[in-house]
Amino acid sequence: MNTEQEFRELCRVHGWKCTPQRLILYTFMRGNVTHPSVDDAWKFAKESIPAITRESVYRILNEFASARLIDRMDRIECAHYDSRTVPHGHLVCERCGEIRDFDLPRPVDLPADIPLEECHHIEVRGSWICPKCRRAAAAK
Repeated sequence: MNTEQEFRELCRVHGWKCTPQRLILYTFMRGNVTHPSVDDAWKFAKESIPAITRESVYRILNEFASARLIDRMDRIECAHYDSRTVPHGHLVCERCGEIRDFDLPRPVDLPADIPLEECHHIEVRGSWICPKCRRAAAAK
């Protein structure tokens, strides 16, 4: 199934209109591992749909997050979105804000009274100084 067919099926399942705005954002987010912010997604969408508003991008990304197509990452400097929805961790650079994924040990050990299939989101987040920022600091 190609991306557009996959998107049309998701719209049918979730009761969404198959709009060009949703399709461009779905295409942008599908498999995107850069953890884009709303502004990153808006910049991308505006290349194809110049009239799209930041508010529309925000609303659509939140719809995708509510449908568990992506995860919303809050409490950074602004919301970022993650297309990798399996349990994993994040390292956030304290200087530039770059977000890097890392795998968690398998299986993830949850409290015995919480089955893994009932847990909607698992996140481990650490802070660090990324190699680019370390090099920049060393060059000063």
